[in-house]
Amino acid sequence: MLEGMRKLSLDVLLSLLTVGATSLAIGGILSRWPIGNLSLLYILGILALAASRGPAAALMASIEAFLVYDWFFIPPFHTLDVEQPQEWLALGMFLVVSLVAGQAHALQRREAVQAAEHDRHTQLLYDLSNQLTAQDNLGGIFDRMLATLAEGLDLAALKLYVWRDGVRESSGATKWDRKGIDQAAEPHHVPCKLGDHELADLEVFSKAGRLLTADDVRVLQGFANQLANALERRRLEKEEQLNQVLAEANRAKSSLLAAVSHDLRTPLAAIKASATSLLQPEPSFDDAARREFLGSINNEADRLDRLVRNLLDMSRIESGAMTPRLEWHNLSEIAADVIDRLQPVSAGHELQLVAEDREYLSHVDYVQMSQVLTNLVDNAIRHGAPATPIRVQVLDGHLIVENEGPTLSEEEREHIFDRFYRGDGQVAGTGLGLAIAKGVVDAHGGRIWAENTAAGVTFHVQLPIVEPAASTPYTLSPAPSL
Repeated sequence: MLEGMRKLSLDVLLSLLTVGATSLAIGGILSRWPIGNLSLLYILGILALAASRGPAAALMASIEAFLVYDWFFIPPFHTLDVEQPQEWLALGMFLVVSLVAGQAHALQRREAVQAAEHDRHTQLLYDLSNQLTAQDNLGGIFDRMLATLAEGLDLAALKLYVWRDGVRESSGATKWDRKGIDQAAEPHHVPCKLGDHELADLEVFSKAGRLLTADDVRVLQGFANQLANALERRRLEKEEQLNQVLAEANRAKSSLLAAVSHDLRTPLAAIKASATSLLQPEPSFDDAARREFLGSINNEADRLDRLVRNLLDMSRIESGAMTPRLEWHNLSEIAADVIDRLQPVSAGHELQLVAEDREYLSHVDYVQMSQVLTNLVDNAIRHGAPATPIRVQVLDGHLIVENEGPTLSEEEREHIFDRFYRGDGQVAGTGLGLAIAKGVVDAHGGRIWAENTAAGVTFHVQLPIVEPAASTPYTLSPAPSL
């Protein structure tokens, strides 16, 4: 109310000043050159008022100019009477022209301002839409977007509430300026709906003395619709991600059950058969056969132990608990220990060790690096051609395991380090050994890869080159028992 009175008072003052200045100019001109009717000069001032202040100021200036021109410049002077009837027609036409011209110009000006405001609001809505589309984490941009929207629409404040599991939760708000908010007015609510389902709603607080325009409401509703679409899209993406995780978990469970059931059944059957033979009340075999049964039980028990270790290691890798205990060790000694353990169960393959520098030390976890080599050699045994040698080379921080036999296809090279991947499935195994080897090497900050050779397949393990600090004495750590 007070703002409206101030605007009206200013319109009256400016109209009086405009008419007064124009009248002085007309009086000065007529005092020197009696050129006749100069009432059209008032129209210039009326048009300027219409452009700057609107139709109200132009209307007042038109009436004031009509009266002032009649009073000062139409005989008899200083009276509203006129001597000649045609002067009434001239004055009437002047009043009509000034009123029409002022109102038309004010209307045109208002439409131009509204068009510019509409374009600005459309650009604002476009920018907000781009932000909603480009962001993956909507929660991190709500406050910024609301601040942009409030500034663009000249609002006092905005609040956003999102429905989550049937609960209306506050998810964003602009800074509050309580002095600028119309405390008596209720906030305007803008629902963010998708069909009949309300996903969120906006609380809009206008500044004191300012009402929301139709264009403001259009922009707010447009933003609300885009926000609803973004929230629904994000919900569907989360559902899709969850479905993918569940599908992957189900696939992993099925692969694990299929692989583990086979790998458990085979050694258990061998152990059971050997133990049953040894428990016969009247055995018909000699000491050599008895030792063969006991060796079979021992080897199959080792096989079961490796299977359980692989399952536990895979669980530790996936949970992020695979943390190496780094100490200085000789890779050649680790490789020799692995070869000694696997040679008896190498299925006729000769395991060869080639070590160029037996004095070179690496900063590794002995047990974990031994597991890497065990898995690589075991894989080479499984997939190598019968009775062919398997070579283990040790360079400076570089391990190489190569066999002779079938090479890898492009698909196998791409997925060979994936969990439960077993290639064409013709060779028994859980598909965990190489995945565990990669997890351990990654935990050491190294790199593992496979490549085809003319004879077969070669696996490489490149460990970081770490030199002991010159000022820090170190000793070679003893090999832990496996």
